[in-house]
Amino acid sequence: MPKPIVIWPDKVLSTRTRPVTEFGPALDPLLEEMMESLRTAEGIGIAANQIGVPLAIAWVGREDGTFFEIANPVVLETSEPVSLEEGCLSVPHEWEQTPRFAKVRVRYQDRTGAQHELEAEGRLAHVLQHEIDHLDGTTFVEHLSQLKRGLIRKRMQRLQKERAAEAAGGHVHSDECEHD
Repeated sequence: MPKPIVIWPDKVLSTRTRPVTEFGPALDPLLEEMMESLRTAEGIGIAANQIGVPLAIAWVGREDGTFFEIANPVVLETSEPVSLEEGCLSVPHEWEQTPRFAKVRVRYQDRTGAQHELEAEGRLAHVLQHEIDHLDGTTFVEHLSQLKRGLIRKRMQRLQKERAAEAAGGHVHSDECEHD
């Protein structure tokens, strides 16, 4: 069963995750939960802290629709900056131009603990940077102006309240609801 996606500005999203120290089959249940949540949300990447687990592991989507896991990633090299439109499962329905790098070289471990290096550009570089930011306790919203960040914070806090009320079985009025 998929776990709910944590909504920003929840504290777990602004806290640096712990390094993965135990590899192998012990990671399988977490990775399966993350993938289920990712598929349910129809995303292209997810970090463990987005389902409330402060561990440095994420799923990253390739352009061909396949995914791979990264644990304890480190950005080794970057290229020229670019500005790209970006959204986030933890900041639903919000899209903003976000500064990123056109290319990155990253070292990471897989679920077995094996080390890998990857040079990426385009969408893959973008997704890698987004997920690594999550693991470092940063969402794309932190790259925006204070004004935009404040407006998004208010909308996300309202969404958090609505979801909490729904989970408690209460009815919530949303300005997105249709009226007769």
